[in-house]
Amino acid sequence: MSNYILKYGRDSRVKYISHLDFVRCFHRAVRRSKLNFIFSQGFNPHPVMTIAQPLPVGVTSECEYMKVGFASELPAEEIVDELNKNMPPGFTVYSAYKLKGKEIDLTKIDSAVYITETECAAPADVNILLEKDELIVPKKTKSGIKDSDIRPHIFGLEDLGYENGAQKLKMHISCGSKYNLKPETVIEAMHKYCPGFEPVFTAVHKTHMLACGKDIL
Repeated sequence: MSNYILKYGRDSRVKYISHLDFVRCFHRAVRRSKLNFIFSQGFNPHPVMTIAQPLPVGVTSECEYMKVGFASELPAEEIVDELNKNMPPGFTVYSAYKLKGKEIDLTKIDSAVYITETECAAPADVNILLEKDELIVPKKTKSGIKDSDIRPHIFGLEDLGYENGAQKLKMHISCGSKYNLKPETVIEAMHKYCPGFEPVFTAVHKTHMLACGKDIL
């Protein structure tokens, strides 16, 4: 058995597909392909796969990861080509990396980088946000919606400009099992703390997932 990490992404054509629907799409692509995936046992066998993080509905990405297993070692190019031939349009597998041991642990992912574009009449001054010692906003948790201080979980926030009625930002924020901060929650904080900022709609694109400050691959 050989284990691989797949790096993949999705574009705007499929950004409203749920996590469970993506899993079903991937299962079908595996069955259509010629790759010798490892399958689970039981009455409903499916490819053995571990996805790093479920991708929220409405978010596009170029940096999703999953761990899969094959019955034998395969060339990375063959895995990528075969999956891309069988995946629906809008999903792309970028690379495959053969694991030699446990050098990549997807559970260690603790932050992500996003590019957001928010429609607004006037841009926010992000420096106001960064100068705050705390940023208290409602955040959805397993036990309901509670006020949370998200300031410790914003590692970087850069204004990339305002054009055609939209403000573009680069965010480096917490992501993972310990604390998961959504870009939309940062926009809510900007709405609360930055005078004159009235967001209408925000498009979100994920560019990196990191563990201890380093890219997974």
